[in-house]
Amino acid sequence: MAALVNGTAAHTLELDDIYAPGLFHPGAPIIAAALAVADQADASGDGFLRAIVTGYEVGCRVAADLGPEHYRNWHTTGTAGSIGAAAAAAELLGLDERAVAHALALSATMASGLQQTFRGDAMGKPLHAGNAAQAGVVAATLARGGVTGAPDVLEGPSGLGAATGGAASGWANCRAGAGRGLTVGSISVKPYPCCGHAFAVIDGVLLLRERGLAADDVERLEIGTYAAALDVAGIARPATVPERRFSIPYLAAVALTEGAVTEESVERDRDDGRFSELAGAVALKVEQTYEERFPSRRGARVTAVARDGRRMTAEIPDRSGSPQNPLPQDRLEQKFLATATAVLGARSRDLLEQVRGLRHGGRVCDLFLGGQESGTA
Repeated sequence: MAALVNGTAAHTLELDDIYAPGLFHPGAPIIAAALAVADQADASGDGFLRAIVTGYEVGCRVAADLGPEHYRNWHTTGTAGSIGAAAAAAELLGLDERAVAHALALSATMASGLQQTFRGDAMGKPLHAGNAAQAGVVAATLARGGVTGAPDVLEGPSGLGAATGGAASGWANCRAGAGRGLTVGSISVKPYPCCGHAFAVIDGVLLLRERGLAADDVERLEIGTYAAALDVAGIARPATVPERRFSIPYLAAVALTEGAVTEESVERDRDDGRFSELAGAVALKVEQTYEERFPSRRGARVTAVARDGRRMTAEIPDRSGSPQNPLPQDRLEQKFLATATAVLGARSRDLLEQVRGLRHGGRVCDLFLGGQESGTA
């Protein structure tokens, strides 16, 4: 249950990390699963971090092999996330090679998460991450008890790839050796509380604003980016907060009028005719340059057409937070504190130091209630 709750919560604000080549949010399902098992097992900080790296490596490779065709109808965070979560849990439980294989196979058959859930007004998307975390823990626990899974559950004729339209790669990423570098080093960190497909557009609008563009001067915004961004985050007239997080027109208007996209600015209701006019003046199109670089790299071109005919353009080859355009360390810390303080108050900074201490002899139980008790994940 802890994995389900924590995985769901971690995905709710749309602030969790991204593995771009796999169209995948690994942190929410994998860390939630690892946290639940590590707390119960009184794991060391080193063991916990090793399990997370293991889960990322397995989940991200599976996600990259499932690819864009899978993502067309399935939410990779729910599918590959189950398998990555199982890998993390299996590492913490100390399973042998045979049991690990069965844990991964069992998690694959429990994988789920439909794209339609976040193509409109619904609140179920975070459950994909929570369900994946729980499935991974259940699968690893069952495998430890001797329950077996189908060894060809990924590549078999009725396996995950065949059933969900993915794995055109022939599972090349999963079959690759260990010498190519860890995937955990190629993760994007979200700077804005919304769909990651909107980030490059937000970056472009903010850049134009820095160059002197004012909302009142704009007649229309012309945005070119990759097709998946328009399919997933192209809601033209969002009616609810969940829809706003997946609306490039709305988010572009927020960025231009306020100079930032924050949780408060996404959740706040507006009764502003000019804002609605501006959001309605956003034109979206597929730009081939960015389509060809998707999914590994995500960019956009934003052109503002002023009322007097002037044009201003911002090119964003790589969205902020990506490996090619990473967030500075101080901004990562600010993000953690801003998010955690809303729940934990003054203890947030202490928790940040405890997380940093996991690599230096800390234990996972120290993260809960200042280390006063375990079993509360």
